[in-house]
Amino acid sequence: MKITNFKYLKAQLDQTPFEHNSKRNCSICGKQDSPQLELDESYTIITQHPEPIESACLNCLIEKKYAFEHQVEGGFLTEEGILLESEKFPYLKDSSDYSENLLPKETRLVAIETSNVQVLMSTPPFSAYQEAVWLTHCNDFMSFVGNWEHDDFVVKSPDGNAQHYFDEILANYNGDDFYEKQFSPTKSEYAQSIFYAFECSTCKIHRGYVE
Repeated sequence: MKITNFKYLKAQLDQTPFEHNSKRNCSICGKQDSPQLELDESYTIITQHPEPIESACLNCLIEKKYAFEHQVEGGFLTEEGILLESEKFPYLKDSSDYSENLLPKETRLVAIETSNVQVLMSTPPFSAYQEAVWLTHCNDFMSFVGNWEHDDFVVKSPDGNAQHYFDEILANYNGDDFYEKQFSPTKSEYAQSIFYAFECSTCKIHRGYVE
């Protein structure tokens, strides 16, 4: 089942933490007819609902009865607004590569329109080993389009060179032989890395990061 209701999420339901056949009732609407997310410490939601929330459904998110705090490239989207990464972790400003690496990301983040921040906060997170992080491009958040494997890089690459395309769009460098060991047809039997792929809604460029 592909989710199509959200500007920033164009992926399969099973790549989100929402479950289609949950037996729990939504704590907000009391219904069971929409995919459910069982809440734990991994997710922070924003809602005016007066009772404790253990489970929340996708329909209630679409109807804006609650929203998510999200981690994004350069910072965090919180109930109080944008929190830059260097504001949460001030020591980062003392890093030798702060001006070259993190500062440009923070500058791009604060340039995004408030209305788009609100749209992303009303978007489901995607499933990730650690916290899902939304990438940015063209003064906007990028759309998560799924987890890519070798065949996806072959198809999306302009010249069919999967490894070159991977290196070109990867946001977090992991070494020259990383693709060969983790994604290529000859990858290690111990390969467990995941590539989270994003598409810019303006220019259609792809970017992504690995865990």
